[in-house]
Amino acid sequence: MSLTVAVDDPTSLINGFFDKHLPHHLPLIRPWERTLRQRAMRRVASTSNAPHLVGAAIEIRIGLDLAQVLPYADLAAAVCSTTGHGAIKALGYEPTVNAGLGDELSTWRKVGSPPARELDDERDRQIAAAKLCWQMAYIETVAFELPKTSMNSSDALATFWSQCPHPEAPDETINVLLNLWHRYATYAQATLSGFGEPVKIRPSFASCFAVGDLLVGHTVIEVKCERRPEESLPRTLRQVLGCALAESDDAGAVDSVGVYHAYEGSLVHWTLTQALQILAADDHASVSELRARFADTIAAERTAIGERSR
Repeated sequence: MSLTVAVDDPTSLINGFFDKHLPHHLPLIRPWERTLRQRAMRRVASTSNAPHLVGAAIEIRIGLDLAQVLPYADLAAAVCSTTGHGAIKALGYEPTVNAGLGDELSTWRKVGSPPARELDDERDRQIAAAKLCWQMAYIETVAFELPKTSMNSSDALATFWSQCPHPEAPDETINVLLNLWHRYATYAQATLSGFGEPVKIRPSFASCFAVGDLLVGHTVIEVKCERRPEESLPRTLRQVLGCALAESDDAGAVDSVGVYHAYEGSLVHWTLTQALQILAADDHASVSELRARFADTIAAERTAIGERSR
């Protein structure tokens, strides 16, 4: 069981942990919900028939924007094996010094990202970037769901991409992605970039029990692309807090949490200490104590699953 599955199961031990130790979510959720409702008027209208691909694509786009060394290199290499490297350059990446286009994409580094005011002047470049991210999301979403297929290598992904009909994102989907990117660049890019380095894509905790979308500096970020995000805020909060609490090293990377709502261009974030003080049933519980209790809960959840599967 993963954290994502656990928070969807009302009987899970993980939800039991939050109900017992961090039950007071309304003081956080009410202002968060109010902000989302206020920004609903600027919400990007989605006309895509595959909203999950739009969400995956904008998450990839944001990760590519924040990282300094090209992430998702296996996915990018698969697409570029047939389309060339132009779209990667459109995302602001170039080969390292003394490296050529044939070198591993994982060595490519960020050289810049166009500011929001330049987006209209570079529409073709942005369309190329949007198409690339959509194709990467397609590979990740479709290829990994194929039965009896291992997609653990760049060669396997490239073979899958070369053998399948190359899908083209509909024009309306590309327009949605362009609007989402403009929303991000206008309302959230500067704040997220200010969280610092390093940037880790899909950081995992507790032996992959919990996987976040981004770790920017010391902040775990969940990227949500939902049409009515205010309806699932308790689950979203548990998801991002679960990642932070699954970090076993108190002196390690995670000391803040945040959620970016792509359709609204809305970013909320708190220090972990602040969030836990508001949520906690016990005012005296420290971050270290809650992490220890959460680690015990994860272990018990895994044991219970193992016993049920026998």
